[in-house]
Amino acid sequence: MVKTLISIFITLGLLVGISAYELYHVKETFAIFHEALESLYYKTENERASHEDGKIVRKIWVREKRDLHIWIPHTIIENIDYQLNELLGYLYEYDYQDALPKIEILLEISEFIPQTYSLSLENIL
Repeated sequence: MVKTLISIFITLGLLVGISAYELYHVKETFAIFHEALESLYYKTENERASHEDGKIVRKIWVREKRDLHIWIPHTIIENIDYQLNELLGYLYEYDYQDALPKIEILLEISEFIPQTYSLSLENIL
């Protein structure tokens, strides 16, 4: 009986610890990506962004997404990759009018995803 209670508490502690790490990691990862996107957005808005700026944002995303495969669905990562690659194409052509909506989509995604992993009543129910 005592061993069963101890194993239940250990399992509960592991679940809480892993969940807390997941929340923190997803939030921090998308915060870094969001900052890079905001910087790119302002450069694009002022028509100073280049393809190289977009490649830097993609490098940041590639570095940060390695660990995200464990925590978030692959389809979300795939969607971000798709939007980011289209954005790079627009920046390559210096098509700032079409690049801005892509950055806005990525900004929304980078804000929305961490909210879906936060501890809130709407996410629990």
